[in-house]
This record gives sequence, structure tokens and C-alpha cells, in this order.
Amino acid sequence: MSGELKICPSCGKYFTCDGDNDCWCENVQIHKKEFLRISEKYTDCLCPECLMKYAEK
Repeated sequence: MSGELKICPSCGKYFTCDGDNDCWCENVQIHKKEFLRISEKYTDCLCPECLMKYAEK
């Protein structure tokens, strides 16, 4: 991956974000309600592990 190195605002881990270039997060299915909750709580992207906590089961 050649994306931007970010720090997860939830857990503090480093992860790669590809932004609008087919980032891994685009494949994570999240209910609109959960997406709004994430947007209200965090101002930046979450790492894969933290984002999966909000994913549809």
C-alpha cells in the first residue's frame, strides 16, 4: 500500500489510509446510524480494527 500513514483517533495505532484511491475502508459495510456516530465522535479515519467494531454483523 502506498497511502498516507495515520494514527487512529480511537486506539492510537498507526495504519495506512488510501483516501479516495480505493481505500480498504470502502469495503467495510456500516449502517448509516453507526457511520453518523463515528463521524460525531472522531474527526479522522479509524484503523481497520476499530472500524470493524462498527461494521454490520
